[in-house]
Amino acid sequence: MKKDTVVRIVIMIVALLAASYLANILTPMQKEISIEKAQLTKAPIAGLHKIMADVAWMRFINVAGGMDTIDTKNVDKISSMLEKIIAYDPNFEEMYQSGVLCMSNADPKKAIEFLKKACENDYLKTNSKLPFNTGFLLSRTIVDQNDPNNILSTPDYTQAAKYFRMAMQRAATPEPYVVSSYIRAKAKAKAEADKKIDEYFATLSVLYDEWKASKKGAYEGAIGETSSIPDLETRLLKAAQSAKNPVDYDGKPIKPLPQTLALIAKVQKEVLANNHLCPNCITPTAAGAKFCTSCGTKVQVWGTCKTCHKVLNGAKYCADCGTKNK
Repeated sequence: MKKDTVVRIVIMIVALLAASYLANILTPMQKEISIEKAQLTKAPIAGLHKIMADVAWMRFINVAGGMDTIDTKNVDKISSMLEKIIAYDPNFEEMYQSGVLCMSNADPKKAIEFLKKACENDYLKTNSKLPFNTGFLLSRTIVDQNDPNNILSTPDYTQAAKYFRMAMQRAATPEPYVVSSYIRAKAKAKAEADKKIDEYFATLSVLYDEWKASKKGAYEGAIGETSSIPDLETRLLKAAQSAKNPVDYDGKPIKPLPQTLALIAKVQKEVLANNHLCPNCITPTAAGAKFCTSCGTKVQVWGTCKTCHKVLNGAKYCADCGTKNK
């Protein structure tokens, strides 16, 4: 062996030993600066944990891709591989978004555990998909595909609503499906907690509470639990219409609950007073209309001249008699 080759080998060995020595000194300092350092495995040397995570991820893809399906019989192996990736790099975003979901139907509780940790990770706090996926799993009933009698998880709507809301708050403009998932989970949790109400009442109640929270935030400068729901008044109107004319699971009309009718009246008075709604079916009425075009109920006329009663169409002066109306 040539002398210069020996020198190179000696230098590499010395460098490796020096790096290991420095790593032992710097690791406690790094843990004080960055919390994630405390979560990393001790196996990688000299900051190679991300490379190790990439290698473990590629191995995971190879193994998972070679399986016909991931089920209760092999999910432990998949779970173990994902835990190793997290140990190397707890910030591995793709692993949470793809890896965890591929095992969610085989071991939903473990998948939820992984996702909850991801949601608590400050490095991933701008990712809205992680809390949405958590809420999605929490809101489902998942059955073992090998044994239909084995229920792997049942819905926890209260927890699901918490994570759906987190997903809304992380997005500049939350997607409609995220908002709908939050409202649905919140309403189901409310209906489960009070057997005297149905989901029609619960949905309207949830939206009404959100509306009150938004008013509190706007007018009292409240910080924190203000509404993140876009088009809230439009959603309230649709919920009120559905609650006024409820149907059963077969689509047959049923009688609304007394408390639902009382809440609808409250929402109409406080939130939708300027929408000119039919008192019977809660359909918006047109300017000058005397009867609702949807149900034929007599309605209060609006948008007409106070002198000749012609439709104003938003004009300041009446086109027929010239009366000033604004």
